[in-house]
Amino acid sequence: MERSFRVRTDGRSFTITAVDRDDWTDMRDPCPECASRAFDHVSTSGGRYELRAGAVVRRTDRWNADRSLHTSCRNCGAVLDKHPAYDLLFDRDGDDERAASSESV
Repeated sequence: MERSFRVRTDGRSFTITAVDRDDWTDMRDPCPECASRAFDHVSTSGGRYELRAGAVVRRTDRWNADRSLHTSCRNCGAVLDKHPAYDLLFDRDGDDERAASSESV
């Protein structure tokens, strides 16, 4: 399933998209397009950090936030999973709405 959202902020407007395929669960599954098992994957990681004896320690027993942002097949390029936040972090340079209105002038 692919779902698009229009984001408007500070006079800019662009579309972000989420991808959640029904025919692919996670990186243990082969790519449904070409059966490859090699993927490009971007994820976030967060948690609770503390300073102990001069060293920064991540405490995974308290809070842990890991989230997949984007997974694509290295062989055929198929996007298998994409969180819409990925578009906010990467490959976002222009204003879709401004570009469309300047083309029509």
